Amino acid sequence: MRKPISVNIHDSHLGIWQDDARDETLRSEVYAELIRRMRSRGWSIRRNPEVHHRHRCISHNYRLGARGTLRCEIELAGRTVKVEFWSTTAEQENRNGRRYDFDKMKRMAKLDRLRVELEFRRITTWLETIAPVKVERRDERDLPAMKRIEKRYAESWHKDKELGRPVCSYDSNRRAKDGALLEQGQTVWFADLKGRIVRGTAYYNINNMWWVIAGGKLFNEACFYLLTAAPVDLRTKHNERARRNRLEAELQIAVKRMDYQRAHVLKTIIFGTEQTYMIWARDNQAYYRSQYAGYSSDTAGAGRYTRAEAEAECRRVPHELEMVCPDGTHVSFDRSAA
Repeated sequence: MRKPISVNIHDSHLGIWQDDARDETLRSEVYAELIRRMRSRGWSIRRNPEVHHRHRCISHNYRLGARGTLRCEIELAGRTVKVEFWSTTAEQENRNGRRYDFDKMKRMAKLDRLRVELEFRRITTWLETIAPVKVERRDERDLPAMKRIEKRYAESWHKDKELGRPVCSYDSNRRAKDGALLEQGQTVWFADLKGRIVRGTAYYNINNMWWVIAGGKLFNEACFYLLTAAPVDLRTKHNERARRNRLEAELQIAVKRMDYQRAHVLKTIIFGTEQTYMIWARDNQAYYRSQYAGYSSDTAGAGRYTRAEAEAECRRVPHELEMVCPDGTHVSFDRSAA
């Protein structure tokens, strides 16, 4: 039998922990065996192509799996083996993909949720045959927001013993977006994922993160996104980034359809009469997409920027980026490259 291990389950994440970080058998007896058993249950498991491309030396510690509409990532890190599941049919909010959404179990269809629960039981049952296992489930979905905060405070290693909660020791971790310093239990305002202004009550979490209870929901926000006073116009949505992404996407669609009249109207809405520029990343041999997020190998999917935006970004990383002018010429701000 192996030494005791802990299994922590939270939402769609299962973590297998052990005390000895130098135990080399964790790879062969737990990580590799877990992959073998999941494959025997019909999972198709392969290496993570992004990790293999960028960090080949640790690629063997990362695997991606697929079975039906379910997907998973398996990771070996130190003394832990992590498995996280998500569904390809779940409602998506995070633009980077469903695997980055919160409450993944809640978003899944009933059958997918039951399949993930079955995987949890199968993994736990197998682990119990090779070691003493302690299972802890942190399922907080049905707890009221304040109860969830109290539970986190009770479990926190960083709390003040007298107060029973973490204490913010640095002003930089409680400086709000408007420059004021946040206090425990203070009323704050912030923009939600759709850009709407929300009012709530702030409670310190850790580092520069603060819990905010608003409308019965619990949010985890960085201090520099919070306001200590209400914005002048509460009805104005703070969704400039999402608006720009949507307009640029519509612009690209209009160009592909050769609807140049609509494309001209959209370009005028976004940039006015200014000329547009692109940003070329030398290391990826690709263009920046809209709003500095992602890459495109062709100009059709490339993001458009004003000269000030493109130049500022290229000067920020001059050894990697070049500004592409409307006539197609590349401008480098890196003296060594020049």
